[in-house]
Amino acid sequence: MHTSIEDLVAELTTSGSETLDTDTVNQLKRRLKHDESDQAIIQTFQALQLALEKRHAQVRLSALQLANIVFCRSHQFRLLVVDNLPRWFELVLGTNHKKLPAPVQYAQQLRDMAAEIYYMWVERFGNGYQRLVYGFRYLRFIEQVDFKRAVKEYKRKDPERIRARRKIRLEAQSEYLKRSLVSVQADYMRTRQSINEALDTLDNCFAILVPEIVDIFGSHGATAGTTNDDDDDGDLDEVLAIMAANRQSIDININPERVLEAEEDTENSAVFDVIRDYLRLCVQVYSPRVQIWKQKLDRIDDSAELAGLVDGLDTRISVAIEKCRDLGIDFAYMDEPRDDEEDTDEFEDAPAPVVNKQQRIRQVQQKRNSVFAMYGQQVLKQDPTYIEPSLLRDQHNHPQADIHQEEGPTNSVEAKLRETAPVVSYGADLEYWGQREVNANTTGLEIRHRFLGSARDEPMLSEAALDTLQKRAVYYQEPERKEIKACRALLPSGRLCPRRDLVKCPLHGAIVPRDEQGQLKAGFLPEEEAEAPSSSITTAERIEDLNQNDVNALARKQQTKAKTKTKAKKPKLASTRKAKLTGIKRLQQTISRKR
Repeated sequence: MHTSIEDLVAELTTSGSETLDTDTVNQLKRRLKHDESDQAIIQTFQALQLALEKRHAQVRLSALQLANIVFCRSHQFRLLVVDNLPRWFELVLGTNHKKLPAPVQYAQQLRDMAAEIYYMWVERFGNGYQRLVYGFRYLRFIEQVDFKRAVKEYKRKDPERIRARRKIRLEAQSEYLKRSLVSVQADYMRTRQSINEALDTLDNCFAILVPEIVDIFGSHGATAGTTNDDDDDGDLDEVLAIMAANRQSIDININPERVLEAEEDTENSAVFDVIRDYLRLCVQVYSPRVQIWKQKLDRIDDSAELAGLVDGLDTRISVAIEKCRDLGIDFAYMDEPRDDEEDTDEFEDAPAPVVNKQQRIRQVQQKRNSVFAMYGQQVLKQDPTYIEPSLLRDQHNHPQADIHQEEGPTNSVEAKLRETAPVVSYGADLEYWGQREVNANTTGLEIRHRFLGSARDEPMLSEAALDTLQKRAVYYQEPERKEIKACRALLPSGRLCPRRDLVKCPLHGAIVPRDEQGQLKAGFLPEEEAEAPSSSITTAERIEDLNQNDVNALARKQQTKAKTKTKAKKPKLASTRKAKLTGIKRLQQTISRKR
């Protein structure tokens, strides 16, 4: 059974949701697409017209969203809307002194969306429908409709502007590639000579270590007697001409493995050093730079000539590296740091100092206490006023043992005072007790002023600072708070008594343990019931007076209320009733009218 177009439009406009249901909209689109006649478009327009006539801003807002979807896809629908523009302006923009219906928040949202959608219609379809342009001028100059926000939203969402931005981005990328090509060309012209010199040097070193096949062939021709004695170089062309005239042939057997053998010795060590130096330069400097050039040129179209030159350099570097591998050169030396020969000659390696465990611990302690410059030195140990931290910590842990280990008092009065004196932990007040002069400089270093120089006398602490050091602060510890329990006696309403007290509830007597239903826990009898069982205010009598059926009925009502609250509510249309004005709102309206 197919749903009619009127029902689909009514379902979309009265759903109460801020966005249209996608499935229902797609169903309406299919109905309009498969209808060969314009009857479906006319029915849709009439249904939307009826929805816009309703006195509810939320219904009109949904109808306007649906009208925009159909307007952008149907020429016949656009003709119908253009013919009824004045009425639509009154319904969605409130022209001709027509007020939009409640709710107020949706009315303002309807007005803003209508301005934005109409501006989009004018921009996209204004050239084909001149009445849209006339309506825009009427709204802007006669009705004073503000289209600033609509223009901003359209510029942000317009696909043509997106294409323009993409074009600008492509132009910027093309400009960047051109600058990259210019920088690669400049870098290539600046570095090309150095790379070629390094590669030519490597080729010369290879020629010294590994003989070329042409040289071998020329030497064999000289031994065969086919060359002139004055020709030391062995001209290959002359040899071939003589051999062709005399019909002589020479068989040369060349072992490629034998040709590539070149072991490093005292005679060719200098050549191998040169190869290592230039090989390091090619691998670590030139090859990465050439690879960067190739990556940049791969993204540039007009760089075929330069790319060919760069590929040639890359090929030469790769061939040189492969030749070095064939010579058996180990590439591990590149990871080692380079040391100058002069430094190795002037300085000799000294044996590392042997540090035992105690010295290492002492060094760590000194590093951790770098603020105290004289800490850990032998000078402090000779000072009678200095106490090791470890000894001081032991005295704190065993104060009574230290008292008994000390020498006996000089008289019995002092002994009695020691027995009654409280034992306190060692602190700054005991350290400076009875002292009148205390040196403020405890670092052991001379304090010098940047302008005035050093002081003549040692800096001493003031009397106020010394008095503060000889006092001990004792902090008050707040006692633990007792938990104040709730009464939890069953009330006539079915709830539990929320009153809290340490001993007694003013209505239900002594606070005793109770379960979730407000009943006394099994095996517990309060003292008040044991002493005065006939009291009318005791909890037991109040519980007996309650009717258990009434309590169960109240509990069931509470459960049903909780279930109804937890159910998910479907979106509904907002109420059109005006909210009651408070005193503050009335004052604000009065002030706004006077302004």
